Amino acid sequence: MIPRIVAVSLQHLSFFDDDFTALFADLGAQADIQWGKEPAAALDLLQQNPAPSAVLITDATLTQRSSHIHVWYAILSYVRQGGTAIAMGDFSSFAKPNDIGPFFARAGLTWQAGAYHRTDVALNSELATTLVPDLSTRFSMKALFLKGVEPAAVLYGPDQRSFTQSVVFPSEKVQDLTEAAIAFAQVGDGKVGYVGDVNRERETDAAIVAMCLRARPNASLA
Repeated sequence: MIPRIVAVSLQHLSFFDDDFTALFADLGAQADIQWGKEPAAALDLLQQNPAPSAVLITDATLTQRSSHIHVWYAILSYVRQGGTAIAMGDFSSFAKPNDIGPFFARAGLTWQAGAYHRTDVALNSELATTLVPDLSTRFSMKALFLKGVEPAAVLYGPDQRSFTQSVVFPSEKVQDLTEAAIAFAQVGDGKVGYVGDVNRERETDAAIVAMCLRARPNASLA
């Protein structure tokens, strides 16, 4: 059976499709992509059987509007039964830093907004063994990093060789090596991911595909 991926895109901006053409071409080659652009449509797609292989949260709407919080709770119910949900796309670009902590706290995670810069990030090879092989071991990413991420849940983060990269400011050694550019943590029987990349690197696309297709959950909201 072809995996089913649900993209919850409640604020589907006009430039989103062009920005993420390559990513969704990669995903579409391996899975059926379904779009929930309204709360009711997103909930209906979540409740269909079999459960989605993954849910992508493509923007920051669920952090901003209390009237839509029930959609996030439905996604978390799916996750705790074995599903995978990933905050990606425009999420890191448009989420207000003060809204990120409360959003992930509802999943029982202590994640908070951290640094914002470009630097080389390195792969956590131990976590990567739970995903498909051949992810890039190191690449440059401009990202909104997360702090408060358990080391085992950091898929990509800075290391001892990481320096800030800017055409405006002098390069400096990255001081906090605990932050995550991409995180992937256990929540219940499932996984919650975060992608801080704001410039859509192709290596990031590969990581998203890997997280989406790591497993086909048996979760059901019926």
